[in-house]
Formats: sequence, structure tokens, C-alpha cells
Amino acid sequence: MNVLKPHLQTTVFTLLAAGKSQREIARITEIDRKTIRSLARRFASEGANSPGVATGPPGQIPPPR
Repeated sequence: MNVLKPHLQTTVFTLLAAGKSQREIARITEIDRKTIRSLARRFASEGANSPGVATGPPGQIPPPR
């Protein structure tokens, strides 16, 4: 089973979030459109609940000087 490398997955997710079409992403990354489609489905199902997205703590304390 072939697995897409994490940096390419991140690239695809970033382009999907930017509103690029699956066909355009396939042209840019040279990844098969079927793979892009399956990643797009996974991206849509994860939505905003992905644990990898950091919005930053609201009361962040600056580092000591």
C-alpha cells in the first residue's frame, strides 16, 4: 500500500483550504486526482476539529527577558 508523504498531505490540505480545485492541485503537485479526491473527503470530514491546528492560548505570557 502506498502512502502519501506527510509534507505532500499538508500541501494538499493547504491548497484545499485556499479554495483551489482538485484538478488544479493535481497539476501543481503532480499527484493523481483520485488521491486528491480521497484527501479532500478526509479534509472535509475532519473540518475544524483537527488537533493539529493551533489557534494560540488566549492569555499567553511573554518570555522572561
